[in-house]
Amino acid sequence: MICPICKCGHVRPGFASLTLERATTTLLFRQVPAMVCDNCGEEFIEESAAAQAFNSAEAAVGAEVSMESRHYGQ
Repeated sequence: MICPICKCGHVRPGFASLTLERATTTLLFRQVPAMVCDNCGEEFIEESAAAQAFNSAEAAVGAEVSMESRHYGQ
């Protein structure tokens, strides 16, 4: 697939980092499955991965986590 941002590169399976912030909680997820452009580096997080990260973030907010770094899926 051609990258919709730069229109030159191709997006390929890879990994990205995802930072989510809400109120006083900040979560950094590493190694999140994504499609990554081989030209501009734009990252497109897969929908199922984003949903899982959001669910995990909701739990962290409920547990009053301030800041945390996690590997995706853990």
